[in-house]
Amino acid sequence: MYIYFHNKGTYYSSFKKFWVVENSYPIIEKLNVINTRRKAKGISTYDFSTLYTTILHNLLIKVLSEIIRFVFKSKVRSKIGFSAASIYWTSKGSGRRYFTEKTLIDAVTFLIKNCYFSVGNMVFRQDIGIPMGIDPAPFWANLFLYFFESKHVQTLVSQRSNRAYKYHGTSRFIDDLCTINDGNEFSRSFKCIYPKELVLKLEHSGTHATFLDLDINIEDGMFIYKLFDKRDKFPFFIVRMPHLQSNIPSSIFYGSIFSEFLRIARCTLKFQHFLPRASELYQRMISQGANGTSINRQILKGFQRYPDIFKKYGKTYYELIEDLQYFGIN
Repeated sequence: MYIYFHNKGTYYSSFKKFWVVENSYPIIEKLNVINTRRKAKGISTYDFSTLYTTILHNLLIKVLSEIIRFVFKSKVRSKIGFSAASIYWTSKGSGRRYFTEKTLIDAVTFLIKNCYFSVGNMVFRQDIGIPMGIDPAPFWANLFLYFFESKHVQTLVSQRSNRAYKYHGTSRFIDDLCTINDGNEFSRSFKCIYPKELVLKLEHSGTHATFLDLDINIEDGMFIYKLFDKRDKFPFFIVRMPHLQSNIPSSIFYGSIFSEFLRIARCTLKFQHFLPRASELYQRMISQGANGTSINRQILKGFQRYPDIFKKYGKTYYELIEDLQYFGIN
């Protein structure tokens, strides 16, 4: 709901209050739009080094409770029903399988204040920080930070400040944050946005940065991005992708090849960066039991289902297959 609500708000008001992303695809879309105008100017990335461990429970409960009240206030129906397969708004509810505004706040409060862990024969109750290892933890972290981010932008809007427009290129994946073409607005403001308990560290700033699975450089007014995988730097062999002889259906094995080729293409702008990584994948899967003809069919599937992702390379399917095979040999 929050994503839909704020996407609509951004469309109509031109202010971006919701910075949360679930993957790198929204960042890629933003980079592509900027590249059409050749207006790439700067990129910075940050990391919350103490996100989960220093948040005070009373503050966390207060923030989540305000968000819950806002959500219920915006709906005509007064209950959230749930089943094993879905959740939904309802006026009636079914037995005990629903939450009201009050019971949902009570449930969140109870879960935050009653997380225990054991060390040897001793049992401890966690009294600070987001409880680790429970399912809602990353969602709570996202919502906690969102609360302050949205409030900051809303304050700038109410002040009629042009600074509010500078967050269009800001995105956050839980505790990793990226700003694009913001004129260093975030770096000047972040201490005023978040509670003092949170420590935010600058990782990259200028014309190069890595964020999620992207390696991004600025060249001639364009963001040149390619796939980034930190495992490439490991000084030891990494087992990647399944083997045909493993205990999985062949359809899943070849489906994983399709998905990985698609990921490489989606996260790589230039063919000169795509070719070596895609060829390495091609040869690796051959060595792990794949049939070349079957791999080619997976690549063809990608061309047919997602033509917009591959058309940037200016290659036909047959030219790409030839390049992959030739590059691998040489």
